[in-house]
Amino acid sequence: MRLSPRTAPLVVLASALVAACSSDTAAPADAGPGVAPADAATAAEGGSPVTSPAVGPSCANGARDGAEVDVDCGGPLCPACANGRACVTGKDCASGACDAGKCTNDAGCSDGTREGFAAAATFPNIAACAGAWSVPGLGVSTPACGRGGGNSGQNPTGKGCSVADLCQVGWRVCDTPAAVASRTGGRGCAGSGITGQASFYAIRQAGAGGAACGPGTNDLFGCGDVGDAPDAVTCAPLDRFSNDLCRALPPVWTCGANTADEQGAVTKTASTGGGVLCCRD
Repeated sequence: MRLSPRTAPLVVLASALVAACSSDTAAPADAGPGVAPADAATAAEGGSPVTSPAVGPSCANGARDGAEVDVDCGGPLCPACANGRACVTGKDCASGACDAGKCTNDAGCSDGTREGFAAAATFPNIAACAGAWSVPGLGVSTPACGRGGGNSGQNPTGKGCSVADLCQVGWRVCDTPAAVASRTGGRGCAGSGITGQASFYAIRQAGAGGAACGPGTNDLFGCGDVGDAPDAVTCAPLDRFSNDLCRALPPVWTCGANTADEQGAVTKTASTGGGVLCCRD
C-alpha cells in the first residue's frame, strides 16, 4: 500500500513507539544464573543482582526459622515438638503440655517425673511430686523459681522455690482431702504406690490440732509411707500427717517453732523425703 505524505510520518512514529516498548519489557539475555527476569535489568545496569528467593523456611532443614518455636517444630506450620524442646503454648508440644517454655510429658510435676500415682493413664489428674523449697508455707500459689524445682529439675535443692514450683503449668498443690478423693477415683492414698520411699507428700490442708483436718494452720496432711495416722473421719482418704513441728516426718521437713502453724512455716531442705501432691486445675 502506498502511503500518502500525511500518513507516512504517523506510521513511522507508531513503529518507533512499538519498538521502544518491546525493548523495555524484554528481559536481557543471559543475565546470569540465579537472577530472575525482573531483576536482570538491575544486573545489566551495573547494580547488585537480586537473586530469586529460595524455597521458604522448612520444617526439616536443621535450623530454627520461619514461625518455628524450636528447630523444625512448633508454630502454626511445623510438627509439634518433643518433650524438652521449646514451646510457647501447649499446641507447640506433642504432649499438649508446655511448662516454663519447655514441652513436658504432662506428668503433673514440673520436672516431668512422678514419684507417686505413677501410672498417668490411671491417675491423669493427680501426681506425687518430690522436691524441695525455701519459700515457707504450703499456701503459696505463685511459682518463685520458674517451676525449676523437683528432684529431677534444674533446682533440686529448691533454693528460691515455693511449693508451687513443684507442679507443672495447669496443676497446683491439692487443696483438700475431697480433691484427692475426686482425682483418684475414690482410691485416695491407697492408689499412690508410695512404698519404700520414706516419703511424705503434703497437700494444703491443715487443721486445728488433734490430728484432725479442718480450719486452721496446724499440722500437715497428705499421703506417704512415713508420718503418723490422721483422723480417719475428717481426713480420709489421706493416710499421714506431720504431728507437731513435723516430728513424724524426715528431718528434711522443717516446720518452724510455732506448733500451731506448720502449714505457714514449712520448708523442705532436700528433694528426698517426699514433696507435694499436685492436682490438675
